[in-house]
Amino acid sequence: MPVELTIVTPEREVFSGTVDNIVLPGSEGDFGVLEHHERFLAPLRIGEAHVDAGGTTRYAAISDGFAQVNGERVVVLVDSCELADEIDVARASAARERAERRIRELESGHEDDVELRLSEAALQRAVIRIQVAGKR
Repeated sequence: MPVELTIVTPEREVFSGTVDNIVLPGSEGDFGVLEHHERFLAPLRIGEAHVDAGGTTRYAAISDGFAQVNGERVVVLVDSCELADEIDVARASAARERAERRIRELESGHEDDVELRLSEAALQRAVIRIQVAGKR
């Protein structure tokens, strides 16, 4: 019996459908969900999600959020999610370059740690988007 998966961001429902399994980037490491999985709530980190359905694997770049697993249903609530075929590689590469430049500026000027962490997260999101886009 398959699992019902819904991936939602503040802007839209990115995915809704029946899948065979899903692998998500948990804050403590990647984890997979199959049918009849035990109930739990898990924080997610920036990373790559794998969705297997009907012999096909789809990939998505996701940001921080949570996954709620409830037996036959998984709800993923994240700040952002892009399926591999939606990612604009040129835009992601430009974002990576901006983040790398900003990190260099902040490290050389000993600026605010919060700004540095935000720039590092932006870099991580851009790198994941580029990586996922290569798996179209």
